[in-house]
Amino acid sequence: MKEPEIIGSGAAKVLCVIGTRPEAIKMAPVISAIANCPNLHAHVLMTGQHREIASEALKSFDITQINWLDVSSTSHKLADQAGELLKGINAYMAVHHPKYALVHGDTTTGFVGALASFYSAVPVGHVEAGLRSGELTDPFPEEANRRLADQLCHRLFAPTSIAKDNLLREGLSEDKILTTGNTVVDAVRHLAQKIKPARELHELKNVLGPEKRLALVTTHRRENWGDPMRRICQAIKHMIDTHDDLQVVLPVHPNPVVRDVVEDVLKNVRRVHLVKPLSYEALVALERDADLILTDSGGIQEEAPEFGTPLLILRKTTERPEALTSGLAKLVGTCEQTIADEAAHILKCERTKIDRKNPFGDGHASQRIAAAVENHIKSVH
Repeated sequence: MKEPEIIGSGAAKVLCVIGTRPEAIKMAPVISAIANCPNLHAHVLMTGQHREIASEALKSFDITQINWLDVSSTSHKLADQAGELLKGINAYMAVHHPKYALVHGDTTTGFVGALASFYSAVPVGHVEAGLRSGELTDPFPEEANRRLADQLCHRLFAPTSIAKDNLLREGLSEDKILTTGNTVVDAVRHLAQKIKPARELHELKNVLGPEKRLALVTTHRRENWGDPMRRICQAIKHMIDTHDDLQVVLPVHPNPVVRDVVEDVLKNVRRVHLVKPLSYEALVALERDADLILTDSGGIQEEAPEFGTPLLILRKTTERPEALTSGLAKLVGTCEQTIADEAAHILKCERTKIDRKNPFGDGHASQRIAAAVENHIKSVH
């Protein structure tokens, strides 16, 4: 293996394991905060699950020093992917000897990164620990991934008090838990200050029409594949048919299971703009400028409240109840009529934005995590 790229000028390597674009976005401010600690090296390892779009997200935060783990498995079976990731991350740790590791969230990379750290006797922190849907198989496999990661990690960085309470109910020691806020709030605030209006961005200026109202739709989750996704798309068509002043932007996930259904239902529908996956800046600009968001994304559930944009969650359950209790989001599932009715209820208001405090954090989560990592390393060396 070649000598790794390292960010920072200190002595202790902190390995940040990332697999997907959402992880890259949420870990970027943590990486930057670690790099600002004089005693730490921020050491970024990408497993390559979303290689191009994940590295592009990191570049939005001026992070370009990335080490790539080439996973040989081309299988779509989760067990095959996990096995290859475990071998690769374990071998990487054996060569580069990090003093600490950080994993994020609920992906296969996050869980396997925690397991590899445990096997290698490297203390590991779980960023965004404690989220729970209450059903082990929904979402699948994310709910199991995050529960297992929490059991393996040395430190649990809970984004909210609800997440902390979930961990305590499962018998995890309070000494292991630090409530930090969600790092995505840090990321969104960093970018929102410098992003132009969506209509002025290169990716969108030739896409958006003159219609007054704008809805952003994203859907890709495994549990919505097939008939649920078809119902979601039919609901979007219904929304367009009943609102002449509405346009919809839907970044289409490249997975053929998603793309084929979306294009079959919506490809030739007027005022529905099916676009390629957007840069994170363009996505945030749309979240900020939209009148309504419909999504099954976990990250967008946390980002949209920063802008007060009303949110309809296209799932049966959510591990982010804070958005629901704050009145910023509503769980609508995948029933066509329910989605269309709830969207109509929001769009009948002349002003849709909701003026509420973001329940997911204050923009300083990353500094709290970096300080905790630095303090741990100081205490054992």
